Amino acid sequence: MVEKEQENALALESHRISIANDTVMPRTTEEEIEKKRVRRRFVQCCGCTSAVLVIIGVILLVLFLTVFKVKDPKINVKNVSIRGLEGVDPTNLVLNTNLTIIADVSVKNPNIASFKYKNATTEIYYENVLIGELQIPQGNAKAKKTIEMNVTANFLLDKISRVPRLVGDLTTGSLTIVTKTSIRGRVEIIEIVKKTVGVKLDCSSTIIIANQTVQDQKCTKSVKF
Repeated sequence: MVEKEQENALALESHRISIANDTVMPRTTEEEIEKKRVRRRFVQCCGCTSAVLVIIGVILLVLFLTVFKVKDPKINVKNVSIRGLEGVDPTNLVLNTNLTIIADVSVKNPNIASFKYKNATTEIYYENVLIGELQIPQGNAKAKKTIEMNVTANFLLDKISRVPRLVGDLTTGSLTIVTKTSIRGRVEIIEIVKKTVGVKLDCSSTIIIANQTVQDQKCTKSVKF
């Protein structure tokens, strides 16, 4: 009788443990599922964030390589003339004859921001003799705009009278001059991209003395950042 009661007690205890175990297991499973869910969301969030950062990085790279890239400002010297030469007699040079160099100079800014440049000069040479300097005042070429100016300089015929080929050029009615222009400025794009740019333009121009037109012009440009 006692043994039977002990067996019943053990069986009851075993049943209680089994019930206890059955009630605990579902909680553990739910916690693990929740942890996995949270972990999955975290990984997804990190993945989305990384993807967004990569996209932003690619967009910025494209912008810096295209829109924000500093382009070369373009300078041009045209319609160069030397007024007064048309009245010079090659057989009788009057050394105090006053001559005037005239040229149209333009500064074109292809950037999306302003190009601010300092005072500059265009040097005029005839057979390696510096005959004049055209002064280009400082300015601010706005985005995608062009600044045009007319500049002049005076000199006396005496300055080129010793050039061996002067008489021959006056006789044939044309002479070749060389212009050297140098402009240095700065481009700032929304205070992120800031670059100093130097542009040099050397041109060789043949001037027809009678009508003061340029028959042939060849230029070479160099840019330094």
